[in-house]
Amino acid sequence: MRKFRNTAIALVSAAAITLGGVTAAAAQEDTTPPAETETSSLSGSSGSSWADYHNEYEGDKEGYGIDGFGSSRDDSGEEVPRWLETWGKVFDALTVTSVLGLVVFPVVNFLKYNGVIK
Repeated sequence: MRKFRNTAIALVSAAAITLGGVTAAAAQEDTTPPAETETSSLSGSSGSSWADYHNEYEGDKEGYGIDGFGSSRDDSGEEVPRWLETWGKVFDALTVTSVLGLVVFPVVNFLKYNGVIK
């Protein structure tokens, strides 16, 4: 029962801090001047930008989610743009890590804590 009370207090505290921060941010007056817009071309900037990857990932090509995700991704027969293919791979990797983090690792931790696995 004590763990339940500690958890409840932690949740209430976290909610209060979150809502308090939001309220304080909303209460501030908007006295900042509007940002100066700067016209920049796709090239000529220092550092990494979209222009560096635009051609490599076929940024001009249109793609639809059904072509890049799901069981029907190869059924259309059309070539999928590279950016959509990359999103599909990232999505697959995040799905695997989510399953590991939410299912596998807690089970292993439980088994180790209870002495089933040494």
